[in-house]
Amino acid sequence: MVDMLRKNEGGLWSGTFQAISYVAPAATAASFLVEETLYVGASTTFVFLLALIGVSSAMYMNYVFSGKISHAGGYYAYVRAGLGPKWGIFSGWLYFVNILGALAGFAVLFFAGVLWPLIPQLASNPFGWIPLAFIPLVLILVLLYRGLKPSLKYTIIGGLIEVTTLIIISLAIIIRLGSHNTLIPFTPHGNSFGNLGLATVYSILGFVGIGSVITLSEELHEPKKTVKKSIVVGMLITAVVYVLVSYAMVAGWGINKIASFSSATDPGFTVVDNYFGPIIMIIFIIVTLNSFLSNGIAEGNAFSREGFALARDGIVFPKSLATVHKKFGSPNKIILIEWVVIVAMTLVGGLIFGPFEGAAIITAVNGVALYIVHILANFSLPIYGKKTLKLKMKGLLPLALGPLLATVVYAFAIYGEFVPIPPFPGNVAPYSIIAAVLVGIVLTVVLIYKKHASDMDIIGTEQDHIKEEAIGEK
Repeated sequence: MVDMLRKNEGGLWSGTFQAISYVAPAATAASFLVEETLYVGASTTFVFLLALIGVSSAMYMNYVFSGKISHAGGYYAYVRAGLGPKWGIFSGWLYFVNILGALAGFAVLFFAGVLWPLIPQLASNPFGWIPLAFIPLVLILVLLYRGLKPSLKYTIIGGLIEVTTLIIISLAIIIRLGSHNTLIPFTPHGNSFGNLGLATVYSILGFVGIGSVITLSEELHEPKKTVKKSIVVGMLITAVVYVLVSYAMVAGWGINKIASFSSATDPGFTVVDNYFGPIIMIIFIIVTLNSFLSNGIAEGNAFSREGFALARDGIVFPKSLATVHKKFGSPNKIILIEWVVIVAMTLVGGLIFGPFEGAAIITAVNGVALYIVHILANFSLPIYGKKTLKLKMKGLLPLALGPLLATVVYAFAIYGEFVPIPPFPGNVAPYSIIAAVLVGIVLTVVLIYKKHASDMDIIGTEQDHIKEEAIGEK
C-alpha cells in the first residue's frame, strides 16, 4: 500500500490563503487591469463586479464536489466521479500540464522578467534573468520539500501582507482623490456589450486559481467543510481586493487619460509613485514580487499533491514515486522530479523566447489546459449527481445550470486562443495546446489497454482511505 499524506495539516485560513496566493492578487491585478482597460477604459471596476456572477458559477462546481470528495488529484477526481476513469486520466494529464505551465511561466519567468530590468548589473546581460529565476525555484523547492505546514505558513503571512497592503494603498489613494472620486468606474460608461464581455472574461479568469485548495483536501482538517468555506472566503476576499485596487488605480491614473493606462510600463507602480513617492512604491514592488513567490508556493502545493495522486494511480508517474517523507510528510520524490521539469521548462522557454514572451506562451498553454479540465468537471457534476447521489430532476437542475455560465466563459476563452491563430511566436501556444491534448489522448488509450479493470475502477477514488459520500435526495 502506498504512503498516505498527513492529515490535519491546516484549517480554514490555511485553505483560504492557499486559494488567495494561487490567484496572486497583486501580480494578477496588475496584468489583468492592463487588459481590461484596453477593452473598457475606466469601467474596470464595473466588469469586476459583473465577474462575480461568473466567478460564482465557476466555483459552484468546486464547492459542490469538495463537500463530497476529498482527493489530492482535485479536478481529475471530480471528472472521474461523473465521466468515468478514462476522462479522469485525460483530465489528470491536462491539469498536470496546467500547473506545470503556471509555475514555469507565471511564478518563475514573470517574476524574473519583472525584476530583471530593475537591477542595472543584470539588465544589460541577455542572460541576467536566469539567476533571478532561481530565487522562486529554490524557495519553492525548499518549502515544498519541508512539508505542507511551512508552505502554508508562508502563504498565510505573505497573503496577509499582500492583501493588507493592497487595501491600505487603495483606500489611501481614494482618500487623497477627495472630490475627484467618481462613479464612472462602476458604470458601463458607453462601452459596447462585446467589449464589456471580453473584459469580464479576463476578470473571471483572474479568479480561477481559488479552486486549487481542493488538491489539499486530504491534508486539511475536516476537508469536506474546510475546503468549501475556503473557496467562499477566498473568493470574497479576492473580490474585495480586485474591486478596490481596480477603482483606485483607474481613478488614480485619471479618467480623462485612461486610454494611456494599457500602453504604459507598469502603470500600477506609476500610480503609487505619483501619490506616495519612491519609498512606498518600492514597498509596493516588493509586495508584488512576493505575490509571484507566494503564487509559486501555492502552485507547488497543488502540483506536488496532484503529482502524488497521479503516481498513486499509476498515471504519468509510476506508483513507486507515491512516497511521503517520514519527517516532513511531503511527497518528496514527486517534488524533486517535478522541480527538475519546472527548471527545464523555465530555461527552455526563457532562452528561446526571453522571460516575458516565454512566460506569455507558457501561461497561454496552461490556461487553456485548465479551461478544458474545468469544462469536463462542470459536465461531470450533474452526471455524478444522478449516478452516485441518485438525485431527481429538482436536485439535478442546480448541478447542471450552476456551472453553465462558467462553461460558456471557458469555451469563449479557448476560442479566442485559436481564432485567429497569430503569427510566430504567438502560434507556439495554440500548437502546443493541440500537442498536449494529443499526448493526453495517447496516454489515456495506452493506460486503458495496459491497466486491469480493477485498477481502472479505483483511479481518482483512492478507495483504500478516502470514502466518497453518496447522499441521495430524499
